[in-house]
Amino acid sequence: MTFSSQEFKQQFPLFSQEENRGLVYLDNAATTQKPACVIDAIRDFYLHSNANTHRSSHRLARRATEMVEQVRAASARFLGAQSPREVVFTRGATEGLNLLANSLCRGLVAGDEIVLSTAEHHANLVPWQMLAVQYGLVLRFVPDANGVPQIERITEVLSPRTRVVSITGGSNALGFRTDLATLRATIAATSSAATSSQRDLRWIVDGSQLAAHDVVDVAAIGCDFFVCSAHKFYGPTGIGLVYGREELLRDLPPWQGGGEMITSVDLLASDYADLPHRFEAGTSSLAAIAGLGACLEFLGKQDRQGMAQYEHTLLAYLHDRLSQIPELELLSGPRNNLGIASFVHPRCAAIDIAQWLDGRDIAVRVGHHCAQPLLHAAGHTATVRASLVAYNSREDIDRLVAGVEELVLQLDDTTVPPVAADSGKDSAEAYSWQPDDLSKLDLDALRTQQNWQDRYRTLMRWAKVISRKDHIRTTEHLVQGCESSAWLVHRREAGVHRFAIDSDSRIVKGLGALMLSQIDGVSDDAVAPSQLHQIFDELGLSQQLSESRGNGFRALVERAFELMRA
Repeated sequence: MTFSSQEFKQQFPLFSQEENRGLVYLDNAATTQKPACVIDAIRDFYLHSNANTHRSSHRLARRATEMVEQVRAASARFLGAQSPREVVFTRGATEGLNLLANSLCRGLVAGDEIVLSTAEHHANLVPWQMLAVQYGLVLRFVPDANGVPQIERITEVLSPRTRVVSITGGSNALGFRTDLATLRATIAATSSAATSSQRDLRWIVDGSQLAAHDVVDVAAIGCDFFVCSAHKFYGPTGIGLVYGREELLRDLPPWQGGGEMITSVDLLASDYADLPHRFEAGTSSLAAIAGLGACLEFLGKQDRQGMAQYEHTLLAYLHDRLSQIPELELLSGPRNNLGIASFVHPRCAAIDIAQWLDGRDIAVRVGHHCAQPLLHAAGHTATVRASLVAYNSREDIDRLVAGVEELVLQLDDTTVPPVAADSGKDSAEAYSWQPDDLSKLDLDALRTQQNWQDRYRTLMRWAKVISRKDHIRTTEHLVQGCESSAWLVHRREAGVHRFAIDSDSRIVKGLGALMLSQIDGVSDDAVAPSQLHQIFDELGLSQQLSESRGNGFRALVERAFELMRA
């Protein structure tokens, strides 16, 4: 087989819809698009097989039960498991990790240790934190370099009290693959050298980012448990897979109770079902399981080696193009990478870049990517993440780079210097800041802009009148509810209200300038919050900006009027 990205993309109906024909979708690490066969399978289940499984004896229930167990067998083959009994269906990787954490920790005692890494998704960090508090466990972390775990040094944190090692197979924030071969060898050596009472160490791999890019073989990996979500590898949302070695699953207590996970119940005790059903309480996402089955069949027909090679070549091109943009800082590299480029620009907040690209129909992810410890260790609070899969193209990359380059051209290094503090007899603290000059901001000119891109450019230009004010960047002046940090100060002066604002985000500065152009220098009751919200809506900002960005503008308005009323 030879792999064709163009032919591959044609199997995904979303891209053929009129509103999506110009879409560049580079948010695949969050969720991938779905091929037609997956969508058809979900629809077909509801049309022809919708019934609950296992308990009922009628025709539809038998058909639904048969489908679920066929997909379980296909999932076992997909993961390289020895038996379908080693595959548990969950609602996703997050639920799978919670299941393992709760079931494994129930058998631990205070002082036992869990080994994690700074690169973990919050789903592989928070459950262990919660249970460490509940059971008195100790969390230890693999040594890292700027957040990237150094697996070869894991022996520094392994001890006779280590009971669980739970490590990501690849970073969803920066894209690097974990050295699972070294991890396997180290854990094997540690276990063989330990006494029999010290060998009950369990190894979990969070494979959420692996399955779309690599052929998974849990036997080759050597882990005890493996977790992934179907929506990350072209399947539906609402269904995840937990692999566990059968002898280990058999000894684990169930996590949730009720429904199909029991064989008999009386008022004081219950008998649990056999594997894997004891871990599947309640009604599973049956239509999603049907969609998963179609997804696995779809992937089985693809040239997975050709897909991987294509993605590797495309990712190298992406990093090469981004590296040529002046000042842009790449936090990721193309080698041993799961399709992710993560970057920031020193003169523009990450959210501003993402919002600008969205205006050009380019979908990327922005934020901490549910991996705050890793980004903090790397020296950032948010990045722009472009993540690709096999239906992306060089043209997609070119459009992304052109969009970032266009935004960079809008930026200007020069800022209005802050006005020196008043040196008169009045309080120096009260006058340690001066309002910015907003006299040249023309709301009518902003209204007459013909499209959103021009209005966005205008707001970015307005941001330039907002000077940097380090002395107001304190917790006291921080506005709660803004997606990007924003600081707002106020005073009464000669019977009118005066304000000053600052932010690391250009678009927040522009929105702040818009707000202050209406309320700075006015007297009491000269303007109402509703008037500002009306302007926001009239300009189309509520439709074009993200919900969180709109909420940020409303938070600014609310805080400004709180200060005016104080």
